[in-house]
Amino acid sequence: MDKWLANNTAAKIIALAVALILWAMVHVDTDAPTITRSSQGDHTTIANLSIEPYGLDADKYVLKTVSPQQVSVNVSGQTSQLASLATSSEYEVKMDLSKIEEPGQYTVSLQVDTPPGVELLSILPSKVTVTVEEKVTQAFDAVVLTTGVPAEGFAELDPVFEDGNAVQVTLPASEMKQVQKIQGEISVEGSNGNVSGRIKLVAYSNNGEVLDDAVIEPASIKVQIPISSNVSSSSKTLPLNVSYSGSLPDGLVLSDVKAGAQEVTVYGSADVLKSLSSYPPITLDLDRITAEGETTYSEALAAPEGADRIVPSSVNYTVTVVPYEQKTIANVPVTLTGLAKGNEATITNPESGRMDVTIVGASSLLAGVTASDITLTADLAGLNAGTHNVQLDVELPNYIRINENTPPSITVEVTGTASDTENQPPAETDTENPAPTPETDGSSGNNNETDPGTEPSDSETNTNTDTPSTDEPVTEQPGTTEETPAAPDEGTTDSGQTDPTESEGSTNNSGETKPEQNNDTGGDAVTP
Repeated sequence: MDKWLANNTAAKIIALAVALILWAMVHVDTDAPTITRSSQGDHTTIANLSIEPYGLDADKYVLKTVSPQQVSVNVSGQTSQLASLATSSEYEVKMDLSKIEEPGQYTVSLQVDTPPGVELLSILPSKVTVTVEEKVTQAFDAVVLTTGVPAEGFAELDPVFEDGNAVQVTLPASEMKQVQKIQGEISVEGSNGNVSGRIKLVAYSNNGEVLDDAVIEPASIKVQIPISSNVSSSSKTLPLNVSYSGSLPDGLVLSDVKAGAQEVTVYGSADVLKSLSSYPPITLDLDRITAEGETTYSEALAAPEGADRIVPSSVNYTVTVVPYEQKTIANVPVTLTGLAKGNEATITNPESGRMDVTIVGASSLLAGVTASDITLTADLAGLNAGTHNVQLDVELPNYIRINENTPPSITVEVTGTASDTENQPPAETDTENPAPTPETDGSSGNNNETDPGTEPSDSETNTNTDTPSTDEPVTEQPGTTEETPAAPDEGTTDSGQTDPTESEGSTNNSGETKPEQNNDTGGDAVTP
C-alpha cells in the first residue's frame, strides 16, 4: 500500500479526483431547475424556473425584491416531444413591469413561453410580489487611500486631483442612506517621486461593505500623490483664481467653469512663504472656443520665485458655453448709499424706487435668478442739494450680465442742510483754482477728482455720480444741475475684474471663481 501511494502516477490520479470533487461542490447549483414527469406520461412538471422581468424603466427604478423568485410549470404534449424538450431552457417565465410608474410594492401576473406543440396547463404560483424602488443620484467627493510607504527619507503629501474629485452616485433610495464614502486606492510603495495614475472608484457603506449596485460617474479619476524629500519644509495654501482673455463667438455665453483645483499649496522657506499673499490668476483664452459645448484647458503651474515647489503642478479647466437667453426681473429695489449727514434723498425716477432689469445668460442659470439675487446701488457721495442722474452699480450672479451697453441710472432729488463743503470734493470748492478749460487742460471735467497726492478710492473710480458726460467745462449750480455720469469703460466692473461673457455693466461678487482684470480698472477717474 505504501509503495502504491508513493507511486507518482497514483498521486496524480488522487489529486485529479480531489480537484474534480471540489469543482463539483463549487459549480453544481442545487437550486437549478429540475424536471419531474407525472405518471400519465403526457404531463410534465418543471420546477425551480427563474423569472425574467422586462419593461421596467431602468433609468428611474430598480427591482429590489421578487417573491417567490422561482416557480413551477405544468405542461402537456406528446410524450416523445416532451422527452426531446427535457431542458428547462426551453421554457421562459416572464413578468411585465412596463406599467409601473412609481416606486412601491406590486402583484404581477406571470407569463410562460412554451415550445411549439407544448401546452401550458398551470403556473405555480401564477403571480409574484415585487418591490420597486426609485433611483436617486447624489454628489460625493471621492477620497484616495494610499497603500505602502515611500522610499526612506521621503513622505507623501496630500493627493491632487487632476480633474477634481466630485462624482455622482446613483443608487436605490434605501441604499443611498448607507453610503459612507467613495474611495479609490493607489500604491506609493518605495516611491521617491510623485505617483500619478487613474484609480477606480468604489462605494462603501457605513459598515465597510462594498455597494455593488452603485453607479459612479465618472467611474475613475486621475490623481497625483506628491512625494517630498524635505518633510520639514513649510507650506502655504493660496486660492487659485482664473481670468479670461479674448471673447466668445456671437450668441454664446459661459454656462459653467469647472476647475480641477481651487487652491495651490506652495512649499518653501518661511521667509519666502511670508511674502506670498496670492497666486497669479490662470488666464483662459476664450478665442479657442469656436462652438457651443465643452472645451478643456490644461494649464501648467509654476512655483513662485524662491519656493521649492507647488502642488499641483498643473490644473485642468472645463469651460462650458451655450447659446444665451434673456430674462426680465421685475421690481428690483435700488439702494442709496453715501448720502451726506443732514441730507435726504428721494428717487424721483422711477418713483417706486424699483427697476425692471433684463439679464442675459445660460437658460439653466437664468431659471433660478430672482430679484433678491440682483443688487442695484446708487452712490450719492459728494452730491449736494439738487436733482441728479446717478448711474447704478449692478451686482449679478456668476456668468450673468445685464442686457445693456451701460448700467442703468436713476434720478435722485437731494435735499437737506449739509454745506457745500461737506458735499463737494475739494477740487469743486477751491475758489482759487477755477475749473480748467479745454484750451488749458486736456482732461475732461470730473467732480470725483481728489486733492493732489490723494489716490481716488474704488467707489470714486467706478461710481462717477458727478462726472459730466462731455469734455466741456461744467459750472455746477447747486440745487438745479442734473449731472449725467460718464459710462465706465467697456469690459470693466466695479471689482476690477473682467466678465468673460461680455461684461458691460455687470459685477460678479459671488464666492465662485471669478475673472481677473487684465488691464486698467477703467478710464473715468482722474488722478491729478
